[in-house]
Amino acid sequence: MLDHWDVHPGERWVVMGPNGCGKTSLALALMGRLFPWGGRLDILGIHAGEDSLLPLRTRIGFCGDALEPLLDTSTTCEDLVSTAFVGTLGRRFDRPSATHRKRAREELEAWGLGGHRTSPWLRLSLGQRKRTWLARALVPEPDLLILDEPCAGLDPVGREDLMVHLEALALRRPQLPIVLVTHHLEEIPSCFGHLLLLDRGTRKASGPLRKTLLEGAFTSVFGDRFVPMPRKDRWSLSRS
Repeated sequence: MLDHWDVHPGERWVVMGPNGCGKTSLALALMGRLFPWGGRLDILGIHAGEDSLLPLRTRIGFCGDALEPLLDTSTTCEDLVSTAFVGTLGRRFDRPSATHRKRAREELEAWGLGGHRTSPWLRLSLGQRKRTWLARALVPEPDLLILDEPCAGLDPVGREDLMVHLEALALRRPQLPIVLVTHHLEEIPSCFGHLLLLDRGTRKASGPLRKTLLEGAFTSVFGDRFVPMPRKDRWSLSRS
């Protein structure tokens, strides 16, 4: 189990580890959608197990595949993005206002999805669906942003476009904490400065990204056949 981990305002954390180590479970717990069976979890001043977690649904932006099974097949792109303001995944219950829907259309346009706003989300390509989740995550100006493998399904241009968006977001909202779950060093934007390494559900290491990558923690989890290498303001793997 994860023994102790704090994310402070302005910190941008990368979460890495082997398949099945608990990365997505951690992301869902941070959203208040997976209740921890031990320990203490506080999210944006709300204590899981004592306080209602419903307010988190409009304060946390999330991009990932974990919530896709909860979507109704008729949900359109505009529905999915605009309901981020009311904390639901469709229009069955609370309905976003006209102002919210306008903002959703603007965000979809920014991600190249303006022509698909009335299309059922499930009919889009994998890359288009991923960009819709990114639009939903960012549109309500969240207090915490959680990105669970946001580049999965994106082509190289789409991936770099996401990097640009995250760099711009870090400049625009320097106090916004961001947690990025990824398998790939190449998908770590230069604005991220901290790394949490998980292994079989436990914290293997955490701290400044560069130090944690270069001082042996990474190879202790993934082996030493390949080692992290800085490439200008990004990272890659190199054969040792």
